[in-house]
Amino acid sequence: MATIKNATRIIRTLWQSPNISRAEIASRLGFDKSTVTVEVNSMIEQGLIIERSEGQPGKNGGRKPIPLTINKDYGYIIGIAIQSGHYSVVAVNLAGDILEMKEEDESITKDNLALSVQLIYWEFRNRLSKYPGRLLGVGVGAGGLIDPKDGTIIFSVPLRISEPFNVVEEISRKLDVPFFIENNANCCAWGELAFHKNTELKNILFALVEFKQAVVPHAEYGGVGVGFGIVMNGKVHYGSNSFAGEFRSVLCTEDNGIQVALSKEDLSNILKDPSVFERFASELARNMAMLVNTLDFSRIFIGGDIETCGVDFCHILEKAIDKNWMYPVKRQIKIQYSSLGSQAVAFGAAGMLIHNLFSLNKFPVSRETS
Repeated sequence: MATIKNATRIIRTLWQSPNISRAEIASRLGFDKSTVTVEVNSMIEQGLIIERSEGQPGKNGGRKPIPLTINKDYGYIIGIAIQSGHYSVVAVNLAGDILEMKEEDESITKDNLALSVQLIYWEFRNRLSKYPGRLLGVGVGAGGLIDPKDGTIIFSVPLRISEPFNVVEEISRKLDVPFFIENNANCCAWGELAFHKNTELKNILFALVEFKQAVVPHAEYGGVGVGFGIVMNGKVHYGSNSFAGEFRSVLCTEDNGIQVALSKEDLSNILKDPSVFERFASELARNMAMLVNTLDFSRIFIGGDIETCGVDFCHILEKAIDKNWMYPVKRQIKIQYSSLGSQAVAFGAAGMLIHNLFSLNKFPVSRETS
């Protein structure tokens, strides 16, 4: 019988390329066709894989290959986004459809992180009891320096963590499903990769810009958070120390913990004073333009709260990129707002969890497998 690892590789291949046949799976993975057939048939019985209508005949005629796809209702994931004084939660199925969501003004920090995740988990587990399938895990996205390998939070302003803290082991003991935590902007990048499978996403930049902190007194950085999720060759790029994507404007001249050159007083009015927002948007766009042109990104996603502020940041960024580019050669760079807006981190945390389940061979391939 094929191992759990091989079964997971089959599921992951179907996740990345829906509607391929058993023969195509065997070819891509280098498996015997009989091995794939046995595993696929078992997962069809479990309700994890669905057969579609027959495809086109093979090159030499004969029986038409049967396309396969993952059953979107086999399971669902809870994604949680934590900001300063606020959190949001979504539950999504395996197609990325949002089943339930919630937003709440509540402070989650190091002291109550484990308990808060546990309470959210049980609330949503009860909510989701009306849906078919099983709960596959819980993912959390938060601002800060977070080691993706073991979930150690090295530093986080929203969570008020100033020295390494690993909450994964504690929370995992209290939940009966896998749990992972990741930097919020990286979660957004994983969300795009996980659920937009019909689009070729190789080299992309996700800019997460959050202003909800501005309604909460936050002396550390003025209430505005900016972070980047960087995807290179189809994979989230973490850098040498897992700190890739952390942002501070090249125009900053003071060591004051602010990410841009504006003062804390100015940033406290960013949602009230259009002139402050325009200065912020212009500075952010100039910094992003250099990064986009240097690394040659083809797609840029803008997420968080910025698209609701009444200024077309995509247009500002497009102009900044053109101004920063010194050659007469035209390029194809698509800039767009994330379709999820303020839910981008929670949704992305769900995508991050799916990636981890696959990469760590923890995706449940049977009702009995945990």
